[in-house]
Amino acid sequence: MKEYLFFCGIKHCGKTTLGNLVAKMMGTFCVDNDDLILKSLDEGSSVRTFFKTQGKQAFMDLELRTLHSFLETNKTPCIVSLGGGACDNESLMELICSYGKSVYLKVEEPVLLKRILFDGIPPFLDGSDPQGSFARLYAIRNERYGKRCDIVVNLPDYPDVRETAKYLFARL
Repeated sequence: MKEYLFFCGIKHCGKTTLGNLVAKMMGTFCVDNDDLILKSLDEGSSVRTFFKTQGKQAFMDLELRTLHSFLETNKTPCIVSLGGGACDNESLMELICSYGKSVYLKVEEPVLLKRILFDGIPPFLDGSDPQGSFARLYAIRNERYGKRCDIVVNLPDYPDVRETAKYLFARL
């Protein structure tokens, strides 16, 4: 692996899980940018809390700084799993272009909605219309990732994530 692979996609598409599995197949490792962000926060804080208290722009600035710092200090190209809203952060998307290839892990909307709602309605969806609010979010992010990413992989909804990882690996 000569350059980084940045796994992008909408929440619950499998960026980190598949990143770890595919990285093993490639003989490298996977880093989750949310984990890097978490390490930069005060102990006991969370990414979600930071976003709620500091706002979207502060989060996107931190997301960019954290990833830039990692890319500048890490000398072994690997897979990096980005947050679900990475496509909203133009500076972040520009940064990853200079370090490697972006891979949009595209999963059909109904599959993602089912995964997202498994543990209840998350705060980023409208509680009175979770399906409608997710449909709007999906439409925007699907278009952005589809236009911006170097590689788009339409992932099937295999019941076993290892089968999905093999499918993804074969397409990379």
